[in-house]
Amino acid sequence: MKKLLLLLMVLTVSTSFAEESARVPWLEDVTWSEVIREAQNDPQRPILIDFYAQWCRPCKLLDVMVYNESEVIDELSNVVTFKVDIDKPEYKFLKEEFNISVLPTLVWLDERGRELDRFTGYQNRDEFLEIVRSIRQGGNTFYRVMDLQVASPEDPGLLYDLARRFSEQGDLISAEIYYRRLMSLRFNSDKSVVTNGTLGLATLEEEAGRMHKAQSLARRASTFYTAEDTSSTADLMAVAAYQSALGDSVGVLETYRTLIKFNDRNVVALDGFVRTSTDLKMELEQATKYGLRAVIMSDSDPRIMASLGRCYAQRNLFHKAKRWMKKASDKDPENLEYSNLVSEYRLEMEKSPHMYRGRRR
Repeated sequence: MKKLLLLLMVLTVSTSFAEESARVPWLEDVTWSEVIREAQNDPQRPILIDFYAQWCRPCKLLDVMVYNESEVIDELSNVVTFKVDIDKPEYKFLKEEFNISVLPTLVWLDERGRELDRFTGYQNRDEFLEIVRSIRQGGNTFYRVMDLQVASPEDPGLLYDLARRFSEQGDLISAEIYYRRLMSLRFNSDKSVVTNGTLGLATLEEEAGRMHKAQSLARRASTFYTAEDTSSTADLMAVAAYQSALGDSVGVLETYRTLIKFNDRNVVALDGFVRTSTDLKMELEQATKYGLRAVIMSDSDPRIMASLGRCYAQRNLFHKAKRWMKKASDKDPENLEYSNLVSEYRLEMEKSPHMYRGRRR
């Protein structure tokens, strides 16, 4: 009986280990011609290329969280799966041919190596399966979207989808054409779609080194909305995030101003205005008013009190700056930056002839 139990335990452990070690059977360190030859064998099979790098954390997550799932393994069982390490010199031509700039990028091709679709970034098991199954059914491939757009030439969603796909494939001329066609419909289209398209076009201008045009497009995107638009907050936040990445602080300030005009209880916009105004050293009195409101609306969040303190310091009102930074430090005592700024503002107060007030700006 003991021997039987021991045997069952060994079998259970062995089975468990086999299940854990099961993974998608990727071809690695083979030539592109070998991959094509494998795909064109009888029966012909599609190709999935996983462009990755050893230093890419989302790529590793796919390996340990998705490619070892039985459903994923089954779904790709009749697909030629090919892993490409973009840092290997022998695959440089593939990286360039497929315009790989984001990792991971997964490219789906037919047996001849013609790209049908691609997707980027980490997807969990269910998301991965949904994308792959949609591609295999022909419902969401690049060529299917092209056909749909020909049938509905002024569909904003299809125009944006095609522009995005052309951009990912490196066909920037076609991407710009579709983005501009979308913008020409901006007054009669879903504003979220138009905003995404405008930021996509701005990204193309940015990558081409035309920063002024990129900034202009992003600022234009922030003018599409009214207070009644239900998507205005999320969309304008996306605009502000892009402007911030672009380094257009003046544009960010204007976008936050628009957000506050639509909703003066928006804590993120209020605090964003304070921080941006402080960095720019402009509109500081208005910023302190917004900062005080943000403190109240956030239930005295220490980060927001710290933003208000820095704003007061920029106005040389160090007695108020110290007070708010002290409140932030008391609420978050582990943040050494706050306590250091309290000391700094105290020293500035001591330099002032009146001890408490500095020069107003």
